Amino acid sequence: MPSAWESALTHAFGQLLGRPLADHDATATYGAFYGGNWLYETGLDRDPGWVRREALSGQETVAFPQVLILLDGYADLVFDASGSLFEVDPGDFADGQVASVSVFAKPGIVRGSDLAALLDGHPGEPGWQLWQARIASDGTLLGALRAATAVGDSPQSLIPPSEEPDERAVLAHLEAFSDTASDDLAYCPQTLNEAVVAMWEGAVDQYEITIWNLDQLISQRATT
Repeated sequence: MPSAWESALTHAFGQLLGRPLADHDATATYGAFYGGNWLYETGLDRDPGWVRREALSGQETVAFPQVLILLDGYADLVFDASGSLFEVDPGDFADGQVASVSVFAKPGIVRGSDLAALLDGHPGEPGWQLWQARIASDGTLLGALRAATAVGDSPQSLIPPSEEPDERAVLAHLEAFSDTASDDLAYCPQTLNEAVVAMWEGAVDQYEITIWNLDQLISQRATT
């Protein structure tokens, strides 16, 4: 039985997406990802902190205070490097090695956990580049939505904070995430499909936050 807090979040996020969360595949794995020009322009996409063995194995999370988020009060992002997506050159590895673990049809986009195995099995120093940083969450759709919109474990995490698990308080918090014309973080409902559950563009295309159905990504790869 969901708690009053979970019920309030579920209903409010359903209104944001324009369809109930129950309409989405409850058995799929979902993730919220941060990517865009900001990573490349600042060099964060090549920061060695992403590929520490403790990070790629999922034992430790990764945080970079300089990650760009323009919304006032937005909590610092915490990332899961093991589930983040990296781009590598397949030519740096044995034939077919990268293609066998690529997330997309295009060989070269791999999960951090797979990157760890690739790097461990390579004697040199192959290049890598972070493509999409996964914001740490529990793999559920609700968890990914909460991670993307900085909603914590209680109504106190809302902006403004609430004393009660009230759906109206959640909707007030999500107003900043529902504006399609915002220069800070614009909601992009036109991009939605079975794989892309939600997407926001920030700072005039400097970064984006995307929620993916990861099972659909793999399925699209398999049929491409």
